[in-house]
Amino acid sequence: MTETQANPEIGNKVVAAGIETNYLDQGTGYPLVMLHGSGPGVTAWANWRLVIPTFSQQHRVVAPDLAGFGYTERKPGITYNLDFWVNHLAKFLDAVGIEKCNLVGNSFGGALSLALATKHPDRVERIVLMGSVGTKFELTDGLDKVWGYQPSLENMRETAKVFAYDKSIITDALVQS
Repeated sequence: MTETQANPEIGNKVVAAGIETNYLDQGTGYPLVMLHGSGPGVTAWANWRLVIPTFSQQHRVVAPDLAGFGYTERKPGITYNLDFWVNHLAKFLDAVGIEKCNLVGNSFGGALSLALATKHPDRVERIVLMGSVGTKFELTDGLDKVWGYQPSLENMRETAKVFAYDKSIITDALVQS
């Protein structure tokens, strides 16, 4: 069994801005690029696995593990900041053959969507933002819990509860991933 078969979070790989980038790619049609948030253990699969099958019926859905997250390569010496992530995302779009797309951005992914649209407006058709950052805001209890996350399975289970309306989706398999 290959790593991809054993782990649904691992999809395709492409080099973007010198970084081997893991991404999911399903369906055909106008590209819909889905950008995950920045919580502990986040991957494109963890964030979007329940909606990709539906959206891929009408769109080419592409969901990368953004640089510094999931199964995308982490190189030493990189300073992760918004300019870095915008450049990586633009180069990722080039690498997967997407000139222009619709974006769905969750939290950090929403901030990245806004930044891409600001710096490369010709690349973006439409944007859907979910819990996006982009302006000053008051720190919520939930966000404080996420930012203060200490790695453990029990803490991951509790952190997942911050995000899930339907707590029944928080399975042992999800917590483990």
